Amino acid sequence: MRTLFVAIILFLTFHIIRIDLGDGTIPLASFFGNEQPCTETKLKTIHVTTIQGDTIESLFSMYPDPETTFVERLSIFYSLNPHLRNQELIGGLSIQLPLSNTGQVNCN
Repeated sequence: MRTLFVAIILFLTFHIIRIDLGDGTIPLASFFGNEQPCTETKLKTIHVTTIQGDTIESLFSMYPDPETTFVERLSIFYSLNPHLRNQELIGGLSIQLPLSNTGQVNCN
């Protein structure tokens, strides 16, 4: 008889723990405060129309950005203009050049 009571108590305990872990008795909303979502600021860009003989280096020197390195700026340039990844600049193209304050994330 004692074994039967212990088995029933263990069964109820394990059942309650399983239900609590699965569904939860404490609402999850009480653990989270009023969080503000992360917002990413837009990239500051300038639209430029190229002329014959322009290169990426010449455009970067005409519109300098002292806050970013050349490699960072080049990767942002190719993310803004993916169609230029495998070709040279030709005259008359309208492209976007990245400027300062690129892609900052505001999370609190």
